Amino acid sequence: MNAQRRVLLLAAAGLLLVAALILVPGMVQAQKVQDNYKDKFNIAEGTGGVAIAVSQDGKYVYVAGPQGVIVSDDFGKTGTWVQTVRLK
Repeated sequence: MNAQRRVLLLAAAGLLLVAALILVPGMVQAQKVQDNYKDKFNIAEGTGGVAIAVSQDGKYVYVAGPQGVIVSDDFGKTGTWVQTVRLK
């Protein structure tokens, strides 16, 4: 009887863990916070637009504007952007 109780408790704990991971996915997946996003990656002007290009698989995302170029090597996720060119 003791072994059955232990198996039942382990199964219940496993189900509880799975349910918690399903209900709270945001806490499991962390992303870097960009404090000054607007100042750091300001490559557009008020009167000029930007161009966006992606690789065939979508992994690499390029954004070019009148003031520079930024690139992401992880599908454009937050925290993966780096500035490659800064124009004056």
